[in-house]
Amino acid sequence: GEEPTYDQQQNGLPYLDAVVHETLRMHPPLTDFVRVVLNPCSPLNLKPPSQAAEDDVIPLSEPVVTHSGETVNSISVARGTRIGIPVSCINRSVGIWGEDAKVFRPERWLEEDGIPRKANDIQAYRHLMTFVDGPRTCLGKGFAVGEFKAVMSVLVKNFVFEMRDGPDTQVELGRGLLPRPRIVGEQGTAVPLRVRRYEG
Repeated sequence: GEEPTYDQQQNGLPYLDAVVHETLRMHPPLTDFVRVVLNPCSPLNLKPPSQAAEDDVIPLSEPVVTHSGETVNSISVARGTRIGIPVSCINRSVGIWGEDAKVFRPERWLEEDGIPRKANDIQAYRHLMTFVDGPRTCLGKGFAVGEFKAVMSVLVKNFVFEMRDGPDTQVELGRGLLPRPRIVGEQGTAVPLRVRRYEG
């Protein structure tokens, strides 16, 4: 058939949109990142400091019990403290995304109540931490998602992809600066596929 227009790709293919966002939820390019408390008096300071600029208190969405048994509603962050934000853990949290949080299920993006209330509370793009949030959110997220949709739609329309060793192949993330997939038990970071042109 005809190639979809840019507008159709971006807004008129709901299942493609659901697959793309479920992929971004389950497999963010960066699994975590470090942020620091910025001096609120310097909103235009674009250079990310390597440590907290001043003491601050971070409110929690719900109480947490510490190792000492104390229940706290906020966390004090002293100057010089680095804060790690686990994107993958947040995007796959059962407490946020529900019992099927670790299951790849694009339909959640299409169902009326598919996105749980706690996930809706996340103010980031599409309730995902994949592109971060706040003043340092990824400026290119719209372009990245558009490019992802364009490439995926062309590949899926024209090719069939299969795991080299069959559908039960076990894949894990290799350690490194960026997470890269690899076949369990093999060296290097690669997932060999069998690709053939779709004849439909």
